[in-house]
Amino acid sequence: MSDAPKRCTFCGSSHTEKQSDFGTSVMVRQYYCLDCKSAFEWIKWGDEAELDLPDFLKDK
Repeated sequence: MSDAPKRCTFCGSSHTEKQSDFGTSVMVRQYYCLDCKSAFEWIKWGDEAELDLPDFLKDK
């Protein structure tokens, strides 16, 4: 899995930091957005899979 910053699922910012390797389940990691101050989870294998994400969350 890439250690690149994940985009916030609320505001789309890449100004995020990893909080925990495990979230509400083993398959997700917890992140925190430093811009909108929201916590969110990211599926660990999301970098390798093609996900149906909103355009602002897709890497450009």
